[in-house]
Amino acid sequence: MEGTLNMRDLGSLRTSDGRHVIKGRPFRSVNLAQITSDDIRTLEQLGIKTVVDLRGPKEALDHPDKVPRGTKIIPSPIIGSDTGDAIDDTTIRTLVTSAGLPETMLNVAKVSQYGPYYRMLFLVNSYGTESHTSRLTKYRPFFRALLDLASTGNILVHCTGGRDRTGVGIALLLKALGVPQRDIEADFVASNQALQPSREDPNSTTFLRFHAANVFLQPPENRYYQRVAKELGAPPESIRNAVKLRADLLRRMFASIDVQYGSFSLFMESQSGVGLEELGILRRTFYHRRD
Repeated sequence: MEGTLNMRDLGSLRTSDGRHVIKGRPFRSVNLAQITSDDIRTLEQLGIKTVVDLRGPKEALDHPDKVPRGTKIIPSPIIGSDTGDAIDDTTIRTLVTSAGLPETMLNVAKVSQYGPYYRMLFLVNSYGTESHTSRLTKYRPFFRALLDLASTGNILVHCTGGRDRTGVGIALLLKALGVPQRDIEADFVASNQALQPSREDPNSTTFLRFHAANVFLQPPENRYYQRVAKELGAPPESIRNAVKLRADLLRRMFASIDVQYGSFSLFMESQSGVGLEELGILRRTFYHRRD
């Protein structure tokens, strides 16, 4: 794909009972607002007929997806509103202070011109909290789309950067399918590098072509990032580490699910609409038989 990043096929992941996820069926990525005509053809060739958009209304309106004709887009906003992320100044101050960042990082206008740093900081710090766990019910349209998927159609899910909101949705799906925790976590943290085009070149500015790959997601060694960090008055490593995805974030989330709902299966049934019958549909749709 030329106009999007962090796109990958979830197929071939092994499950605990010796099966594996069908290759070329579930995909994840960043938003599709910048994809090229060649990318459109790629989506057609991949048979992607359904796109689930986890962005807030304003995000989706500001950068609308481009998809092949006949593709169904299903809005399933996790956070945000018609006016933006709705993260107030008090919350921003608390998040910045808790991350050990200097007060210069409270300059909302200056920080925001380089990317949605406060949204990422908010999301990373919410894993395992009661509010985050309660918000997981908003993935219900995603699971409805998975259950409604035709046997010949494939699906792609995304948010803006394809990391937190998309990562959580995919983690829930993979756990429901029986993929081991270590592999779920490996897919989750893979976004740390997948949003860093030309990451091996410290002089690269390739990421500037992609509005979803903001500077805060780049390697701290990147010289453009170092200049931005100096302007913001904080070390690039500190800025980056505060929003970096870590495996323990998912562990907190799953532990909180168990506390709040009793078990993962009870959560899936009551909040995602996936009971035993629906789980059977998911597994028939996304499983290969045992080897």
